[in-house]
Amino acid sequence: MVPMDVIGDDEDSEPNASVADRDSNSETRFYTCHVCGDNWLSVKESYMGDHTVTFVHQMGMSPELKRIAHIEPPVAARSGTVDHWEYYLDDEEISPQAWHDKLITRRKVLKSICSN
Repeated sequence: MVPMDVIGDDEDSEPNASVADRDSNSETRFYTCHVCGDNWLSVKESYMGDHTVTFVHQMGMSPELKRIAHIEPPVAARSGTVDHWEYYLDDEEISPQAWHDKLITRRKVLKSICSN
């Protein structure tokens, strides 16, 4: 998987934030898996001392799978650096096991589409 940088229209993500509160280290990347065909967006943000990495999986109009890593200090989101994860299906918080089950099902469907 090779990430592609995504540049948004407005790089100043928080309109009401003072210059001192903004962190210019926000970055967005788009990933594609060439094995199963899954796509996801990762958004790394820092705002007023809170550092998060959000991973968003969506295909067409299907429900959005999202997980948010809260990290300290702002480094790569690896199991040893994540304080805690939040898991969502659309905007509803779900259990980690339910999220992983949905992701596995999604990837099975995508892989079957890619191989047919």
